[in-house]
Amino acid sequence: MKIYIESLGCSKNLVDSELILGSLKKSGHQISSVEEAEVIIVNTCGFIGDAKKESLDAILDLSEYKKTGNCKKLIVTGCMVERYSQELSREIPEVDAFWGTGNLLKINEVLEQEKPEKINHYPPGTLYDPDSPRIMLTPSHSAFVKVSEGCSRTCSFCIIPKMRGIMKSRTIDSIVGEIDSLAQKGVREINLIAQDMTSYGRDIGTNLETMLRESAKVQDIKWIRIHYWYPWGITDSLVELIGSENNILPYIDMPLQHINDRVLKSMDRKTTGSRIRDIIKKLRTSIDDVILRTTLIVGFPGETEDEFEELLEFVEETKFERAGAFKYSQEEGTPAGVMGEQVPEEIKEERFERLMQTQSEVSFTKNKSLIGTVHEGFVESVENGNYVARISSQAPEVDGYTYIKREQELILGDMVDIKIIGADIYDLFGEVID
Repeated sequence: MKIYIESLGCSKNLVDSELILGSLKKSGHQISSVEEAEVIIVNTCGFIGDAKKESLDAILDLSEYKKTGNCKKLIVTGCMVERYSQELSREIPEVDAFWGTGNLLKINEVLEQEKPEKINHYPPGTLYDPDSPRIMLTPSHSAFVKVSEGCSRTCSFCIIPKMRGIMKSRTIDSIVGEIDSLAQKGVREINLIAQDMTSYGRDIGTNLETMLRESAKVQDIKWIRIHYWYPWGITDSLVELIGSENNILPYIDMPLQHINDRVLKSMDRKTTGSRIRDIIKKLRTSIDDVILRTTLIVGFPGETEDEFEELLEFVEETKFERAGAFKYSQEEGTPAGVMGEQVPEEIKEERFERLMQTQSEVSFTKNKSLIGTVHEGFVESVENGNYVARISSQAPEVDGYTYIKREQELILGDMVDIKIIGADIYDLFGEVID
C-alpha cells in the first residue's frame, strides 16, 4: 500500500512518525504523496488548545481524500488519541482506526485488517532501539534521538504524563548505538530530546552526565544539542561537562515557565525564582558563549499584573538568546484546569504580546551583536534563490536560520564557515568564507 503521514506537534512526535514510516516500509509498504496515498496517517498533538485545533483541522482536511482521492483508510495516532479516542470516534466517523502512543512499531496491524478495531490502546509511549527501522524526515546531516519517553513530573498545567505515561529511559548502549549508526549514515548533528532530560536514567540506575560522556565519544558527530533541561537537575559537574566537551554544544534549552515564587509553587514546578537565577548565573559564568533558550507561560490561573511584571522584568534582565511563550491553556484532567481565578483570554493575549515584544527587542540586539563574527554552519536547503543554513546557536524546528546569497555552489549537508553580515529579530544573513 502507498502511505502518507502528517506529523504534527513536537520533535518527539516527529521521531515517532519516522519510526512508523520505517516499520511500514519494512512490512513492504511504499511511502507516497498525500494525493497518491491509499492509507493516510495523522500523528496528532494534544498538548494545548491550539495544538488540538491544528490536529482536528488536519484530520478533517485529510478525511476529504477518502472522498476525492485514493485514500481507503484514515488512521489517527499520537497524543490526542490517548486523551480523546472515544470522543473522536463518535465525532469523526471517517477515521478507520485510532492508535495510541504505545506500540507504534506495530501500527501495520491496522493495514492488514480489512475492518480493524476502531480504537487500539497499549500502555502509552514507545521505546525503540538502534535496529528499529526508521525513515528520517529531517535533512540527511541532522537527526533527533529520543532518549526517554514520558514524564514523571507533576506540573499542574501539564497533561503529558497522562498521554505519554511515566518516564521510561532508554539504555545508554541503545542511545549510543543509535548515534553511532546515524553517524555511519552521514548524520553530523544529533539533537537529543526528552520531556525531562535532566531526569534521564534515574529509572534505570544511570544519569544524564554518564550518557553524554559516552555519546560524545562517537566519531564524526560534530554537534550534540540537548533539549528540555529542567532547573532541578542541573549540577555543577553537568555544567562542567557541557563546557569541556567540544562536540556538546553550549545550548541550554530550559523551559522555566515563570519566575514568581507563588506562581511556580502553584504550577508545582518544585523550584524557586532565586534558584532559577542562580542556575542562569552559573551557566553564564561557567560556559563560554552559552546559548540560553526558554519557554514561558503567561496568564496562569491567579497570575496578577505584578507577577506578570516580575516575569517581564526577568526576561528583560536575563536576555535569553531564544525565548518563546504560551498563553496558558485550561486543560481538563489537570490540577490547574480546575483552579479558580482563570485569567481572561484578552488579558492573556495582552500579556503575551508584551512579553514577546520585550523578547523581540532582546533577540534583535543579540543577533546584531553577531555581525562581523564567523561561525560554522550546516547548509540545509535552497529557498528563493538563497541557501538556508544553521549555525550552532540555531536549533532545528524552533529557532531561526542563516541565509546565504547563492553566489557560489554549495553542497547541501556540508559544514561551511559563515561570516554574519546582517540580522533581524529571528534570522541571520551571512556569506561563506573560503
